[in-house]
Amino acid sequence: MTTLLEVTGAVLLAGGLLLATIGLFGMLRHPRLVDQLHAAGLITGPAIILVLAASIATLKAEIITSAVLVILFVLVTSPLSGHAIAQAERLRQLRTKSRSEAG
Repeated sequence: MTTLLEVTGAVLLAGGLLLATIGLFGMLRHPRLVDQLHAAGLITGPAIILVLAASIATLKAEIITSAVLVILFVLVTSPLSGHAIAQAERLRQLRTKSRSEAG
């Protein structure tokens, strides 16, 4: 017999995997890095958090503690990495533009 906690864990896992799949198709579909970055944000944010939140259904303290720490790490690093990638792309575009104007 399945408990409410197991069903909740399965729903969270399915939702996270669905968001990750949608984000993956978004990354493959868009040619520009900025558009791909938007789709990647769906994977590195909500999708991973939902998958890790599903681990609460295990009721094992070690797994739940690890999942919570990884969620906190993702919440801090995901926006920072997205911003750094966007800045690097903008600088690359500006350098390419200045080289084409100079040459």
